This record gives sequence, C-alpha cells and structure tokens, in this order.
Amino acid sequence: MTKFRRLAAVLAALVLLCAGTAGGEETKSMFEQEWYLQALKDSVMSAGNNARLKKVIERAANGEEITLATIGGSITEGAGAASYRECWAARFRVRFGTAFGADKGANVNLVNAGVGGTPSPFGWMRYGREIAGRVPETDSDGLPDVVVIEFSVNDWQEETGHRCYESMVKEILDAPNEPAVILLFAVFRNGFNLQEDLRKIGDRYGLMMVSIKDGFYAHVGKELTEKDFFFDEYHPTSLGHRIMTDCLMRAVTDAAEAETDEPQDTDVKPVYGTDFMGLKTIFGDTETGEYTVERGGFRSVDAASYHNGPVGWVCGKNFFHDAKDPAEPLKVTGVFRKCLIAWKAVNDAAFGTAEILIDGKVKRTVRGGDGKWGQSEVILVLDEQEAAEHTLEIRVKEEGKKFTITAIGLQ
Repeated sequence: MTKFRRLAAVLAALVLLCAGTAGGEETKSMFEQEWYLQALKDSVMSAGNNARLKKVIERAANGEEITLATIGGSITEGAGAASYRECWAARFRVRFGTAFGADKGANVNLVNAGVGGTPSPFGWMRYGREIAGRVPETDSDGLPDVVVIEFSVNDWQEETGHRCYESMVKEILDAPNEPAVILLFAVFRNGFNLQEDLRKIGDRYGLMMVSIKDGFYAHVGKELTEKDFFFDEYHPTSLGHRIMTDCLMRAVTDAAEAETDEPQDTDVKPVYGTDFMGLKTIFGDTETGEYTVERGGFRSVDAASYHNGPVGWVCGKNFFHDAKDPAEPLKVTGVFRKCLIAWKAVNDAAFGTAEILIDGKVKRTVRGGDGKWGQSEVILVLDEQEAAEHTLEIRVKEEGKKFTITAIGLQ
C-alpha cells in the first residue's frame, strides 16, 4: 500500500468514527464516547510519583526550554503512521507543548531515538549519543527532562535479562536534572508484549506506566477494527499512534492535576540488576583514551547501514569489513567486565560469518540469513562481576566477505 493510500484509508476511518448524525442530532466523536474515555483510564497502569513531572510542567509553563526524549523500537520511530508527524512521539511533543508549554509549545523540544527491530541494550548503547547528545543547546541543562521508554515489544529474549533496561532507567533517573521517566508499553496485533516483566521495574522505582494493551486491546474487534488500529502485525496505524498519544496525555494530565508527591526515592534494590550502568559505547568515530582500538581489517565505513527518520544515520560511523579489506581482526583492549556487540544482521550472500573472541577464546559466532533485513542485533559476549584487562577480537571467517559492527558497549 502506498503512503497516499494508507493516508486515505486512515482519513476514511476517522471520518466514519468521528462524524455522523443520528435522527438529525450530532453524535459524539469516537474520542468523546464513554468506552473511549474509559479505555484511556484503563491505559494508565500506574500514575507513578508525579513530583519530577510537575516540576518539568511548571518550568515549561514559565517559558523555560524543556526537552522530551523518546527511545524505543520501530513504533517509536513512527512505523505504521502515514507520516512522521502522525507518529505517537511527534504527536506527544505537540500535545504536551500545547497543554503545558508557553507560546503554543514553542519551548518544548523533542529528541526521538526510535530504531526499528532493536532491543533495549541497543537503546542503552545509543542513549548518550542519540538522546543526551542531541538535546538542543537552548535547553540550559543539556539533558532531557522527560524520557519515555518503549521497548516492551522488542525485548523478547534479549540477552541481558532486562538488566540493560533497568540500568537505563536507573541512570536516567540519577541524572543531575532529575528527569521524569515514563514507561510506555505498546502491543502487537496478537496481544504480545512484555509489560508484566517490565512493570516490576516501574513499580520498584515509582514510575508512570502506560499500557496500550490494558487500555485498548480489548476494544480491537469491537469498537475498533483491527485495520483501524493495526497497520500490520506489529505497528499501529496513524489512528493507533493517535490513541497511544491520547493514553500518554491522559496519564500526564492526571499527574499534573493531582497533589504533588514527596520527592521520588530511586535508591532502591534492583529488580533484575543495574550492572550495565556506566556503559561506554565505542562507535567507529569514537576517540577514547580508556580503550585501545585497532580497526585491523575493519577499516571501512558501511554507508548502507540502517537509517531512520528521527535519528538519520544510526550511530554514525561503524566498523565495516569490506570485501577488499585485509583479513585482520578488529581489536579492543582495556579494563572491562561486560561486553555488548551490536552487529548488522542481513540476508545477503556478500556478508559472511564473524567470530567474536575474548582473550583469544571464541565466545560467539554470528552471521545473517533468513529474516534479517539490516537491523542491529545485540549479543552479550562477556558478563563478569569484576573488571579485568581483556582483549576483544572480531574476525571475519571467510575471505572476501563483508561484515559490519555497528557499535561496541563496554562496562
């Protein structure tokens, strides 16, 4: 379906749902009907502690520059919406700015770091570069003020067992500007998400949590058809994105109108673990005195690596072993205890197999194949409790084959 046909279909659905007359009397739009308003209430899984959020809202109302940040998978990137302007993240900035900002929300910024097909470990590897590093200079503290995290449909079998997710939550909460963190739980058409696992983190840290599954999934096939809400198996339509924004705004508005809670206590016992706090990510253009990086046979840059709308070229320069490059390993030496590798997974015979070694021992062997389309998958190749001197090596096994390392995370 073309972009224009999708837009036409969405507009037609909105016309049917939002307009009409009965016996000469105007009917309520879908967004005003009792079932819809109740679904919005049901989507607020937890109001969380509102102290930080209310401070942000007060600053925004006073005309200070604030920044909303969104990080997640393809739904956060905007997949399924007819245009980026219609995705939930872009809509959220407009709605938040209109409701709480000054000058029609001109002082409310958005930094969106949604990347399709990727889990929270990749999000955490990218956070410093693609969230904190992109906050506008006009925002005085240089850090995001509200961070919405959406990985509930992307973290199935991710290899850190939700520790990267919790580490990301905890380190964001510990930032000096004390940002508000919201957990957003999207849902697939088959009803799948990981909210029951991830809500434990939200409960532990007193976070606002919004569940599209709890609010609207029961109405799909009733007041909403599947085609109204779902563009495909995984992504919402423009209307679905609008509904996600409505759910977020319901939770935020309720929090803004409630009595202010006592300051949020984030010094709590972890649920899954926070041992990926302090993660340092090495990209192809990273300069670091902490680690020694030898590109070896990964001398090139894969300019065809994954791009997306809100971020552009994801992660910037990478480590690319082109077919013409020498058969030498990429090496990283230094003191670390955790090692995450993000690699480009493709179904392309020009790309080969890579062995990943720690201290000369093969830890993993990876290659692309069926079902791969260029997404950056993440593997955990070292998971120790104590840091020590280590050497990471990545070797391409077959001569004349390509391989791309998107980024390397060390802690």
